[in-house]
Amino acid sequence: MRKETTMKFKTIFVLLCISILNACSQKSPHTYNSTLNLKQVMEWVIDPSADVVWDSVKYITTSSGTEEISPKTDADWESIRNSAATLIQAGNILMLDHLAKDNQQWHEFAKRLSTNAEVALKAAQNKDKDALFDAGGNIYNACKACHDKYANFDKPQN
Repeated sequence: MRKETTMKFKTIFVLLCISILNACSQKSPHTYNSTLNLKQVMEWVIDPSADVVWDSVKYITTSSGTEEISPKTDADWESIRNSAATLIQAGNILMLDHLAKDNQQWHEFAKRLSTNAEVALKAAQNKDKDALFDAGGNIYNACKACHDKYANFDKPQN
């Protein structure tokens, strides 16, 4: 009788463990609060942050020569870092159901924005102006690819 009780206990214990593990592995539904529409996210979050990265390192060539513009102070680098971090999270925001245009290429473009912004973030943390310049170009290319497919504002209206 004792063996039978032990076996029942083990069976109940195993079933209980499986139930707990199953409950832990299931995704719980989350409600995200975002009252911004896509245009607002672009104009108020993404554009200003991208502009900080894009304007941080550039070369202006005139008849007098080439002028290099790059961050000079710790505050400059921190501002760029903060903007890059904002762009990383903006890529995630673009994947919210109410903003995403589809679950295919739109998500790929949003991830590309975040990935390139991570490179910009690391460049800012390392105060590496060359890496930051390259990351800014890659962020631009990610934005352009998405706009080429999804943005209607720059397409001729018939």
